[in-house]
Amino acid sequence: MKNLFSKRTLTALALCLCMLFSVACGGKNGPSSDGDWWTSEGELVKDEQGNVVFDNVEVKLSTVVSGEDKTAFKALVAKFNRLYDGKINVITTNIGAEGFESTVSKQITNNSNPPDLIMSHQKANRNFADNKIIQPFDEVIEQSGIDIDPANFAAGLAQYSSAGYEGSLFAVPVDAQSIVVFYNKQLLAKYAQTPPSSRAELLSVCKAFTEDTANAGKAPIAWSTGGDYFAEYVFLTAVLQNGGKFYNDSDFKVAWNSDEANRTAFNNAIQSFRELIDKGYAKYNEADNTILSEFMAGKRLFYFTVPWTMESLVTNYADQLGVSVETLMSDYLGGVSMSGWFAMTDNEAKNNIYGDSHFFSMSRSVTDINKKAAICEFIRWFTQESSVGAEWAKAGHISASNIISADDEYKNDPYVSNYISKFFTSIDDFRSIGATPYYEAVISNLKGIFIDTVGSSKPSVSADEAAIKQRQDSVNAQIDFF
Repeated sequence: MKNLFSKRTLTALALCLCMLFSVACGGKNGPSSDGDWWTSEGELVKDEQGNVVFDNVEVKLSTVVSGEDKTAFKALVAKFNRLYDGKINVITTNIGAEGFESTVSKQITNNSNPPDLIMSHQKANRNFADNKIIQPFDEVIEQSGIDIDPANFAAGLAQYSSAGYEGSLFAVPVDAQSIVVFYNKQLLAKYAQTPPSSRAELLSVCKAFTEDTANAGKAPIAWSTGGDYFAEYVFLTAVLQNGGKFYNDSDFKVAWNSDEANRTAFNNAIQSFRELIDKGYAKYNEADNTILSEFMAGKRLFYFTVPWTMESLVTNYADQLGVSVETLMSDYLGGVSMSGWFAMTDNEAKNNIYGDSHFFSMSRSVTDINKKAAICEFIRWFTQESSVGAEWAKAGHISASNIISADDEYKNDPYVSNYISKFFTSIDDFRSIGATPYYEAVISNLKGIFIDTVGSSKPSVSADEAAIKQRQDSVNAQIDFF
């Protein structure tokens, strides 16, 4: 029997259990309860225009950004520190996603060198708030006058800013990221006038590619199903595009097999991959370095990858072809959205794309009102300055800020206009895991369904549904336990 409790899941659930016992033994469950778990001390100094005056305020920032985008993030923080020299200094610590939430939670709970500012994935915010790890921004925003308004962010992400506590601002959305798709412009031009924007168009162009004798034995789609993010980002996208729902909003339990509509959605999501593989349009478990080489050699139409490799892909591809980056973007390498690509039927959710989103939140350990204001000023700068948004987009992250996304400097940046803006038909179609406190169990078992079904050597509908039910029961058993 398969072990459905991964080490990562058990670690996260054990941490949640410790926190639940802590809350049960006299803790407070939200700002609307019998008191607050944070305090504010000191007074703000303001100039004649009412702006806060900062004097050498140090802010410790812990961020989950730790991949190829780490260099870009550190460069942006360094830029902020130069602009605010003598006023605010942000010190960054990068922590890998595997242990980020447990590390930060322990530091804050034990008051052991805790961060002041946290940049985590959206999924962590609910547990952070429930377990009194973070505090709301409302008080300091009111006192400082620094404008951070959820209305200025993409609605699909801003809805999670309250972390489940309506009327409070616990987290500020920064960006969104999922698996992205590049395509070979010159190769695609042989088989279609425009990149596919629906399942039918995708199948049509892939059919034309494979029927060309020049492409004998080649698959038009290059993807690495064993990549760290593929099963999560792409399979969960397929579930959403077929009208599936990850969990019930009332009790957070899952009904992947027991609900008829959901069972159909999951079966369609599985078939959306199987059809592409069975027709020879894609393969299961190809090595990423192999498919990247073939894509850059002009042997594949589409290449699925993580967005934070974008800048290195563009520069390396341009070097290989011996052209400038500008020429590569205009003539050779395009970006396209996978919106609609996995929807087996026409439905209102067909353009949804699942992924992660970074959010800023403030540690409960911060008490100095001046430091709280400095944190807000950094967040305002990062989420409202168009040049910052453009640089962060180059590292693979579409801005969640309506202020940035509406600015011409951001829109006209070549990485934004050629790629980032093409990967999503609209950021309003972007979806993350939401406010469930059991996200680890949900995500790990959803990924498991992909491996158990699409990766199976003996596929069948009955085996698929048995796998879905087993994973469903595993999640609900964990929820019942807690």
